[in-house]
Amino acid sequence: MKKPHILIVDDNLLNLELACDVLELEDFHVTLVDSGEKSIASAQDNPPDLILMDLRMPGMSGLDALHELRKSDRTRDIPIVVLTASVMAGDDERLLAEGFDGFMQKPITPSSFADEVRAYLKQEI
Repeated sequence: MKKPHILIVDDNLLNLELACDVLELEDFHVTLVDSGEKSIASAQDNPPDLILMDLRMPGMSGLDALHELRKSDRTRDIPIVVLTASVMAGDDERLLAEGFDGFMQKPITPSSFADEVRAYLKQEI
């Protein structure tokens, strides 16, 4: 059985490493990038099963990257879940309305993170 491929986009190295370690222990294949621009190139080269996207990054924001990914036939249908610490009342609804497929909050909870990610994969299968 093929390992689910997850692309994680975050400019914070500690966030990337923790999310990667948790998912790899649960038998996911993980690709890490640290910018919105790199997320587009990576998703075009090797489309993942799911993208976890930080919102606030230097250069291209996660929201801008989402819009670019949705323009391409190759990446349009990849589920993209926002993974952010920037949580205000109503942010989840606003971000879902922008086109994200889901909303996850940082910091992640290592004991439940893989199951949360798996739930977004099941919606697509």
